[in-house]
Amino acid sequence: MQLQNKFALSCLSVFIAASAAACSVSSTPEDIEDVGSEPLAAGGVGVCNQADPYEKNNKRSRATELAYNGIYFEPADPEYSWSEDIGSAYTIVSASICKKDQDWYFVSTSDLPYTPGWLSIRAQAAGASHCAMMEVSEEGGETYTVGYDPPAGPHNTIQIDVYSAGTLQLLASAQSNIGRIFLDTYNGPLDQDLYLRVHGPKEAHYGYNLSVVVQTDAFEDECEL
Repeated sequence: MQLQNKFALSCLSVFIAASAAACSVSSTPEDIEDVGSEPLAAGGVGVCNQADPYEKNNKRSRATELAYNGIYFEPADPEYSWSEDIGSAYTIVSASICKKDQDWYFVSTSDLPYTPGWLSIRAQAAGASHCAMMEVSEEGGETYTVGYDPPAGPHNTIQIDVYSAGTLQLLASAQSNIGRIFLDTYNGPLDQDLYLRVHGPKEAHYGYNLSVVVQTDAFEDECEL
């Protein structure tokens, strides 16, 4: 388990951590057209990048397949009855949501060399930090702020829905109005291929980072101080 935890934490270290988002369930959405929008005047946070290579994946039929950046697998040792498979695979992507837009991704879990037991999805939109913004106090009494939370509102709202690729059943969903999603699904029907749908309200207009980790078991909170 310790090796697994270290692998998962290193996979996500390019970001840095956060607060859980509430989960909800809804029916399978209809595909909508990506009408795009004009980029905002200033670069950086709040800009929809129409040169984003993933902007054509606005329908499930055009879902972008996410290849894994790394796969780790340590099979159980048959000499020890308590030994278990330890496996973790991760994929990371940077993309953008334009107004009235949605992005679809395809993630294969059925061909991993182990049976998945834990799915972790992390997303940061509109400049949100991986971990929630917080004040940190030093021994001398000095305090400073780490992280960033975008202003709450529809323009910074992101939602991620997870579907079975075979049945289109909604397996999990999370939404955040401050651009940060922590979505963990344990023991569900994860040993199958998945579709991920990233979207927001019509006002949503931002760049985002998305990471997906598929593991045999959970890992510790990467935002814990």
